[in-house]
Amino acid sequence: MEYRVKVGAEIHVVETSDLDSSQANPVKVGEKTMDVAATAVSPDHLYLRVNGRPMNVYVAAAHDGTWIWAEGRARLAQDADQVVRRRSRGPGGAAPSTVTPPTPATVVRILAEVGQSVTKGTPLVVVSAMKMEITLSAPYDGVVTAVNTEEGAAVSPGDILVDIVEQVEEEADE
Repeated sequence: MEYRVKVGAEIHVVETSDLDSSQANPVKVGEKTMDVAATAVSPDHLYLRVNGRPMNVYVAAAHDGTWIWAEGRARLAQDADQVVRRRSRGPGGAAPSTVTPPTPATVVRILAEVGQSVTKGTPLVVVSAMKMEITLSAPYDGVVTAVNTEEGAAVSPGDILVDIVEQVEEEADE
């Protein structure tokens, strides 16, 4: 089987057969081929042997992909064919689609309330990271349906701090 996986800004082509815990199966990532044996320890924990080297991998499904923790790093893996292209907000930048911090941070202030109508750019949460305050804003017009954090909380990229139901303008009938 062939998969196109987006990790960060890069898209990797992964070719594999179904992994079988009884033997190492070849897995090709780009031009590199590895022998991989996988054992499911639990629904969110895999024990892998990659070219004979043991590795514990933890996974967590998210609305926009799967978080994978391996070798001390977390990465968001997405089906590259399913990733929705975001509108550009400038050279090389994609508009955010969720209210999540760009780096591990601490919540300083919560400016949003459940039921609040917001427009794109409305400040929602202020976080502090590396002695800098960052204001996270509404990525689109909508209504706040949940605030998933509190002041003083430690948060990480991928944590959805505020849920917003997008308001879509309906076209007027002519």
